[in-house]
Amino acid sequence: MRVRKHILLYCADLELLSAMAFVLRLRNYDVAAVHAIQDAMDFPAGRDTTFRCCVLMHARQADPAGRLVHLLLAGNAHLPLLLVDRAGDLAPVRYADMVLYGRNTTMAHILSALRLLCRQKRGPKPRNAA
Repeated sequence: MRVRKHILLYCADLELLSAMAFVLRLRNYDVAAVHAIQDAMDFPAGRDTTFRCCVLMHARQADPAGRLVHLLLAGNAHLPLLLVDRAGDLAPVRYADMVLYGRNTTMAHILSALRLLCRQKRGPKPRNAA
């Protein structure tokens, strides 16, 4: 039996959040699904929580996911960050480890990206010497 990977899933759209969390739980992920920005900011700050990856679903315009990206980056421990930008208006996408754009993003794309990001080691990103 495989060990379940703990991930943080944020989406302001409750229907999309529940559908995503359901599918991810079927695929060997232990999902902490939050739809309120304050709850999403409190999760990474918890000392007893160790997430392998963070998934931010940006489903509609004026969603505060951009603020959450900056708050996650300001934390001490680097979480691999997957940003699914369905609205197409999020500016800080260059800070995410992986970005998926558009309404045509399928669950297969998201699962593939999660598999890749969960393999990465935690910790600060190494800088190039050049």
